[in-house]
Parts: sequence; C-alpha cells; structure tokens
Amino acid sequence: MGKLAREKLLLLVFLVGTAIYWVSSVTERVKQESRDLTISASQLEEQARWLNDRERIEAAAKAAVQDLDGSRTFNSVRLSAELNTIAAQAGIATNLSSDAQPTQQTAQFSVHTVDVSLKRVPWENLVNFYNALSERAPYISIEQFVLEAVRSDPSQLNAKLTVSSVEIAAP
Repeated sequence: MGKLAREKLLLLVFLVGTAIYWVSSVTERVKQESRDLTISASQLEEQARWLNDRERIEAAAKAAVQDLDGSRTFNSVRLSAELNTIAAQAGIATNLSSDAQPTQQTAQFSVHTVDVSLKRVPWENLVNFYNALSERAPYISIEQFVLEAVRSDPSQLNAKLTVSSVEIAAP
C-alpha cells in the first residue's frame, strides 16, 4: 500500500462502486427469483385446485354431452359448410372468408374452431347471419365478435368472428 493518497482514494472509490453494482445486481436477481417462486407457487395451487375438481368437471362434461343430440353436432368440415350455408341464406356468401383452427379434443367431445371474416356487409344481412348462427346454439357458438364500419362506406360493415362447434366423440 505504498501508493499515493490520491491513488488509494481512487482505488477505494472504484472498489466501493463495484461493490454497490454487485450488491444491486444480486438484489435484482433475488427479487426476480422471489417473483418467479411466487408465480410458480400460485400456478401450482391453481393446478392443484383443477386436479382436485377433476371428478366434478368430468361429471359435468358427461352430463352436458348427454343432453346434446349427436346428429346435430358439427365436425370441422360440417362447421365450415354450415357457415357457408348460413352466409348464403343471409345473402353474404361472397363476402365470407374462413380459416379453420386446430381442433381441441377431450375423451367425450371435440371442439372445432373457425375464424370468419365478413367484408363489406350491410347491417341487415349481418343481423340475419348472426341470428341464424345463434339459432344453432349450443352446437355452434360465437366465441368472439368484432365489428367495424368501412371507412369509405359507413353503411357497410366488416365483421370478424371466432366460431366454435362441439362434436361428440364416438363411443
């Protein structure tokens, strides 16, 4: 330590600065780990609740499926065809485009989802389409519905729907 006082002071400042930076870095990592542990614990608790309710959920799903008429359920192809038929009856078949999403399957049933876009549709035709689609509940349901006016022609609307259907699994 045969250094000048100025060099000792600079070295001390450097060491203190490094120590402060290291302590703050460690503190941030500890806080992040604590947050991660809290989130993981809450997720595990939620999963445990779902697992504890498994029998009740399965019984409710079986009861719901028993009330459905298997001949009125829709597979992915029938759902798309039904949407086209409804659009044709509402007079907007040329305005419809659809995109099938992956099927979600359980032991009792399958849920098929289709994203539907309707471009430049008059209000009356859209209401007819919506009402015809609603009549097919619970076999077809509207998950999401977004409606916006066409800027160049406010008398026409653009609609985006996410439609799903239930298909009962074969025993």
